Amino acid sequence: MAHSIEILPDPETEAAVRAQWDALEAAGLPSAGRVRARTNRPHCTLLAGTAISPAADSALASTAQRLPFEFRVGGAVVFAAGRKYTLARAVVPSSELLTVHATIVRLTRERVTELAQHSLPGQWTPHVTLGLRLTADELAAALQLLSWPTVVGRASAIRRWDGDAKVDVVIPGRGC
Repeated sequence: MAHSIEILPDPETEAAVRAQWDALEAAGLPSAGRVRARTNRPHCTLLAGTAISPAADSALASTAQRLPFEFRVGGAVVFAAGRKYTLARAVVPSSELLTVHATIVRLTRERVTELAQHSLPGQWTPHVTLGLRLTADELAAALQLLSWPTVVGRASAIRRWDGDAKVDVVIPGRGC
């Protein structure tokens, strides 16, 4: 199961993304909101692997001191996987976000098993997922259904997700 390190947005930005999850679900379309676990929340994955040691948490805590910073959610982005698609919102790669991403990769990569290459600086596409495994018809419907105004919020915490144990460790930024 996947493990990841993620940026969590502030409550207002989270609510804006959840509203889009709800709209997709109400229309009968694949939605990231269908997962009802307490730990399922909007996030921007910084890196992923097959395992991440809890020893990474000290590096995450020091890096979290750079938060909060502006977290700008932009337009639609689509990732293709064969005949299925992932629909997401782009996260504008501010200098603060790129610095935090590069720092976390540098400080934690030795504690990540099978680090996903798409997580590396220069290959990473920051985004917040809206729906997974959409068909082409579902993707077209979702793109028409949703509106895409820019959401300007704050990055408020860093989270380490353990997909095997289904638990998360949330490390808030200073003053968050």
